[in-house]
Amino acid sequence: MRHSACLQLCLAILLTTLLPSCVRDDEEEPPAELVVEGWIEDGGYPVVQLGETRSVNQEMQDINDYVVRWGKVTISDGEDSVILTGGYDEDYFPPYKYTSYNMVGKAGKTYTLTAEYRGRKVTSVTTIPHRVPLDSLHVVRSESDTLFYIKAFFQDPPEEKNRYGLFSKRTGKDKTFLLSPLGVFSDEVVSSSVSADVYCGTSVYTETDRHASRYFKKGDLVQVKLCHMDEASYRFWRSYSNLLQLSSNMSFPYTQDLESNIRGGKGYWCGYGTHTLSVRIR
Repeated sequence: MRHSACLQLCLAILLTTLLPSCVRDDEEEPPAELVVEGWIEDGGYPVVQLGETRSVNQEMQDINDYVVRWGKVTISDGEDSVILTGGYDEDYFPPYKYTSYNMVGKAGKTYTLTAEYRGRKVTSVTTIPHRVPLDSLHVVRSESDTLFYIKAFFQDPPEEKNRYGLFSKRTGKDKTFLLSPLGVFSDEVVSSSVSADVYCGTSVYTETDRHASRYFKKGDLVQVKLCHMDEASYRFWRSYSNLLQLSSNMSFPYTQDLESNIRGGKGYWCGYGTHTLSVRIR
């Protein structure tokens, strides 16, 4: 499946946000840890990006230096196991991923990830919830005549506790789906008929990206993805959302570590039940 059909959910490989502080010349550098960014959707193939933490110094400023290209990544659904193949893919950043077309995610199943590299081993477990479909998308004009946001409508199944993430992707502008600001929530804070605001997500790679407008503009073709996720995935994305919202606020600095469901390392391995709708901003 091409990237345009599988559609990456990640906001960043997290290496920039998970790296330890700079180390002085007279201090011993802490041992590197494996960092996993991985997911599997209902009806999609597993995708994993693998890296490692390093101290930031003058000799290591390129994000590609942190990418692990020769790791061994195995996914098991309890019945079958596949070893993912690593390879270059310019639709991802950094442009390298591990995947396999021999396993397709199914709602209700549990998936175990094992990643190994240079004697280090990390594991993680996730479950794919069933899909919760979006009913409709409505474009809303902001206070400016040229800036817009989107309202997403869907029905929350009342008989269970559910957790959601809303992501958006502008065709021709965004390579990946980006988390909508404040787009992670549980059904404990919404009614059964959900109306949620969707704003343009931003990445963490550059100052330009971080301070870009959170509104959509006329002419944008926007895909909105509703992700139904398990508790561990929800905790990760909620902590990531808090990081994006509060890390630049001097009055309320955000100093907590990102949540992680990776044993022996950092990052996340998430299963999603997803549904996507598109709308043109006019």
